[in-house]
Amino acid sequence: MSQQSLEQEIERLKKACASLENENKRLKQQLREMKHAEASVGDVDGASFRERYAIKVLDALPDMLTVFDMEETCIDVVSNASTNHVGPSVSELRGTKMKDNLPADAYYNIHNNLEKVKATGKSSVSYHELNVHGEHRYFENRIFPLDDNYALVMCRDVSDRAEIERKRSMFRKALDTVSDGVVGVRADGKLIYANKQIKTMYGIEDFLKNDDVSQLQAMWKEDSFQECVQRIQEQGGITTFQFKLQDERTGEITFHHVTAFVMQDDEQASYWFFSKDITEVIKSRDKYREVNRLLDAILNNVPVYLYVKDTGNDFRYIYWNKAFAEFSKIPASHVLGKTDFEVFPNVEDAKHFREDDLKLMEVGDNINKQESYVNAEGETRVVQTLKTLVYREGGSPLLVGVSWDMTDMTNIEQELVKARIKAEQSDRLKSAFLANMSHEIRTPLNSIVGFSSLMATAQTNADRKRFASIIKENADILLRLINDVLDIAKIEAGTLEYVRRPINLRKVWFSIFDTYCNRVPQGVELKLEVPPTELIISEDRSRLLQVIGNLVTNAIKFTHQGSITVGYTMEKQCAHCFVKDTGVGIAAEKREQIFDRFVKLNIFAQGTGLGLSICKMLVQKWDGKIWVESEVGKGSTFHFTIPLHR
Repeated sequence: MSQQSLEQEIERLKKACASLENENKRLKQQLREMKHAEASVGDVDGASFRERYAIKVLDALPDMLTVFDMEETCIDVVSNASTNHVGPSVSELRGTKMKDNLPADAYYNIHNNLEKVKATGKSSVSYHELNVHGEHRYFENRIFPLDDNYALVMCRDVSDRAEIERKRSMFRKALDTVSDGVVGVRADGKLIYANKQIKTMYGIEDFLKNDDVSQLQAMWKEDSFQECVQRIQEQGGITTFQFKLQDERTGEITFHHVTAFVMQDDEQASYWFFSKDITEVIKSRDKYREVNRLLDAILNNVPVYLYVKDTGNDFRYIYWNKAFAEFSKIPASHVLGKTDFEVFPNVEDAKHFREDDLKLMEVGDNINKQESYVNAEGETRVVQTLKTLVYREGGSPLLVGVSWDMTDMTNIEQELVKARIKAEQSDRLKSAFLANMSHEIRTPLNSIVGFSSLMATAQTNADRKRFASIIKENADILLRLINDVLDIAKIEAGTLEYVRRPINLRKVWFSIFDTYCNRVPQGVELKLEVPPTELIISEDRSRLLQVIGNLVTNAIKFTHQGSITVGYTMEKQCAHCFVKDTGVGIAAEKREQIFDRFVKLNIFAQGTGLGLSICKMLVQKWDGKIWVESEVGKGSTFHFTIPLHR
């Protein structure tokens, strides 16, 4: 039985009860008036009012009044003939036995009632049923002893009242069988009705004998009943709320959801409360929430992207885990309820994802592929994605995506490929270097050995000086070659000696100028550009001279006319050193390789191809930077910096 039908039935029963109550009041008022008239008139012409109006009073009553003797013989019917409901006429009833005119069940009810009157000498009431004109009716029989020989039997048709009571009983049984607790309370706080569930819930035996609403205080929580009534009225006559109840006997706590509403009749308002036990619902909800929290914690801590889209709602996101938010730099709060076109900064990525989603819906099979996207910070991420459909009953399927971020692995693979290519290139360069070393070492050695022999047979001092100069020049070349090889070996082994001491950078450049001003080819001018103030730095003087010397030597080697300018400028946090020449220049495709080991742009030029590589390593050792700017045919400028924080 639904709540609405219960409300309608309660309303109908209340109206029926009110109608019976009004009829009862009318009859009582009529009897009071008759008694008053009798008392005021007294004897009229020697006859009492009762005697004069008795017949009219009896005819006015709706009951069938029959006089029987104690042997159950009908003496007379003293009421109006219209009240006769047993079948035979009044004249036919006189002198007949009670059992001859009634069905067995009705007879035994009246018979037993009469026996009770005979035994006690007092009036008694019982009930019986009869079929009157094909309709089943209910009657109340009241028997009054007139004297020792006669009794008055008053039979009243109470079918309407019995029907109301029957429906009321059925209604009570129905309310006792429902799972909800039902309580009816008058506006003054007195209980009207409480079903079995409420009695059990509050542990109250005789509920209606103590009809104080305070027994239900737990239902209103901290409020009073009147405050609850006020809330019902403020919310349009109906409200809902929840409360918890602790069993004083067991200590068990239960949770209840209450629907409360007001019912207004002609006399007064009543308030009805339907209380539903939602303890299991609360427990299931809490368990569901706990499982959700656990799953969410798991899904948010796995190092893969996890996301869910609703295919029935334009592929809008309904889940976006922590890993996806961290890699994409897009928080879940900016994603949920939105499409790819509203989420990703690159429209082409969104189009690509939508195409995959539509393809998945079309074929219904999993999609597994490697793809890339641009995150919110403009970084390109590479992922391996698996998309699948999860079907659900009564709704469109969900699209579940799992992506493994492959960006770092892809970068590592690319670096490994580059390293492999570089290693292969380095291996080739080493092979070329070793092949070239025989020539580079043999050439100065041959000069040293040959001119040493010639020097012994020289005829003049001029020849001896010239031969000595050639021997020294080739010895310097050989020494520089050996030093470069040893330096590379020390750098790779981590044993290179590097001792920092305070040095005057301006004087270092003057020393370089003095050393190389006479070594530049004819037609080439060496220039020095330094600030006017001195600058003291803390570095290894010999290593700084080695870097500058290598750069100036290269400039001299490849500059045949014009100028070579050396020096430095002061910047905010470093000294910016440079060696600028007007030589042959370096092609753009070879600039990236110029600082690699064993690289020689001109295989016919003297050198090992290690000088610039050593320069780069030394500059990096003092946390500086080195680079080159060049244009073929116009010259090159090598730059390097010396941090001043040291």
